[in-house]
Amino acid sequence: MRVFISDTSIILPEVYDVEFLIDKIYPVEKVGERTNRLLHKLSRSVGIKKKPLVFDIDRAPEIVLKKPEYHPLNWGKEIIERFASKVGRENIGFLSVSYNITFNQDYLPNLASQLVMETGLKTDLPPEELPFYGCASGIYSLKSAVDYCRKYGKAAVVFTFDQCSRISYFTYDENDPFFKKTLKSYFLFSDGAAGILVVPENLLEKTGGRAVEIEEIKLHYTPGDAIKMEEGKFILKNELKDVVPPIVAGEVIKPVLTKYGLGPESVEEWALHQGGFAILEKFLDRDILGLSRHQIKDAWELLEMYGNFSSPSCFFVFDRFFKKEEEKKGKRGMIVGFGAGYYMGAALYRWV
Repeated sequence: MRVFISDTSIILPEVYDVEFLIDKIYPVEKVGERTNRLLHKLSRSVGIKKKPLVFDIDRAPEIVLKKPEYHPLNWGKEIIERFASKVGRENIGFLSVSYNITFNQDYLPNLASQLVMETGLKTDLPPEELPFYGCASGIYSLKSAVDYCRKYGKAAVVFTFDQCSRISYFTYDENDPFFKKTLKSYFLFSDGAAGILVVPENLLEKTGGRAVEIEEIKLHYTPGDAIKMEEGKFILKNELKDVVPPIVAGEVIKPVLTKYGLGPESVEEWALHQGGFAILEKFLDRDILGLSRHQIKDAWELLEMYGNFSSPSCFFVFDRFFKKEEEKKGKRGMIVGFGAGYYMGAALYRWV
């Protein structure tokens, strides 16, 4: 059975200028002029201009959710209600939720179960919750949703999010061993959510408008710890950019391209996870994938604009492609996610 993505939805909390955040959270009167300058210099080297955040910056270093509507339960309800109004609540039979970091503290019943009860979904399968699959978790959710649609002939919802600011570590002591270790991850990661509506062919007319057909999804796992938690702090090792891109290209991207007789140049839309500028650059290397600057342009621009959203990151790029008003019939794209673990996945799609 043919399966399609027929709608997307993204959620952004309040967006802050990074330079403003540094002066707000690390003011000169608390850390001194030298440290404040160091932080501004570091932020410019990371290259992220703005950060969408869900925590109340006025209460830093305390980490508290700023608004009730930023809670993941409310994000999920907003996405499900949007899709239910489009395809019909009775036609949605599966929900997959994925994330790494969350402000949700009420774990039982799990978030997926809470969403089913709050929205009145009648699912054919138990709702799925996939925490801690790194920045690839949304691809794993997408695979589950596609498999469900093929078997049951009904629609599925993917809700993937991350609230990375929940584990921000603010200290004014430069002698703290985690002071410098955690700064890079703080400047890189942001908060946000994405929703994907997956439908079988028999429901495509109900959703109307644009759609892409999912042709293939490939998942892979290779053990590694260049992305990890250490004593509750988020750490990125320097070798990450050299280790992960070759594995992703070799294990999930190239096998899919080969199966369909495609080269990287045949895929116009690359919804790549924006792990960082150095990681995106690696996909330009001919020995890794040989993409062009134009092919990574959207991923690059969104990373520069908002930072790394973690789980929903690649779907933010896909949402940008999905909502471009232009003729695309027959064009192909690929959604690629990868992260801690290392879990990774790639989804090839074609515009219809």
